[in-house]
This record gives sequence, C-alpha cells and structure tokens, in this order.
Amino acid sequence: MSQVKIGCVYCPPPPQEHPFGEGKHDWKMHPSWTAGVDALNTYSEWVSAVVLPIAFQWIEEHKEEVYKTVPDELRDDVGVVIAAAFKLIQELEAYKNGLAKRTDYEAAAANEPEGRAKINPVWTGIAKKIRACTEDAFEEQSAVLGDPSE
Repeated sequence: MSQVKIGCVYCPPPPQEHPFGEGKHDWKMHPSWTAGVDALNTYSEWVSAVVLPIAFQWIEEHKEEVYKTVPDELRDDVGVVIAAAFKLIQELEAYKNGLAKRTDYEAAAANEPEGRAKINPVWTGIAKKIRACTEDAFEEQSAVLGDPSE
C-alpha cells in the first residue's frame, strides 16, 4: 500500500489488488502464513486509506505548526511529518487525558475483566469469528494433519 505525499498533501491510495492475486498462491505456503499476510495487507490498506487521511486532515489544519520543525527537503516524507505532528499531539489535553484513562482502564481491567466487553465489540466479534473459523478449518483436516501439540 502506498503512502505518498506531494506538495505537502497526502495522496490517498487507489484500491489495491491483493499482492498474491486473490488466492492464486494459496497452495505455496502454510495457510496461517497466507492468512497472516492477507490480514496485514488488509490492515495496511485500512491505515493508508482511512487512518492517514484523518491524520493528514489534522496536519493540514495545523500545517504551520507541524511543518515548523520539518526541514524543507523532508516536507513530503510521510514518516517525518507524522513524527512532527505526533510531537505536537503529545502536548495536547486529549492525548494527556487518554494516557490517564489508559492507566485507569488497566487498573480496572485487572479487577473487572468483564469491563472489556464494552471496548471494540465489533472488532472483538470479528477477531473471535476469524479465530473460530481457522480452528474449525484445521480441525476438519486433523485426520490428515494430526495435532502438532501431541
């Protein structure tokens, strides 16, 4: 997934084709490796197409302040600009409040694990379903694959 800036503007990437050609190479590697690469590719695409445009909108709204510390020759370097913006974010109240809330959450979660059910329930459900489907798929083939833990 490309992460490109031109003239201090983030250029969201076009929809990408799967790097393996949508299953054309499933036979080559262990299915867990293939699924992992697929998942990382999906995550990278989400970051490039959704998260970075949000970040660069904030950067655009704070352009003068962000670019004040960025050398001219690095103004289109995504990593350098994100690092400069992050230094600014770390000084803002929302970030500091988030750090305090994380500390509170970790203390509460140690004593009240059921409180985690409210955090990212959609992602949690998807992750559990993917994990269960993977386990089921391997279980269906256990007669020929065996159980590596035995």
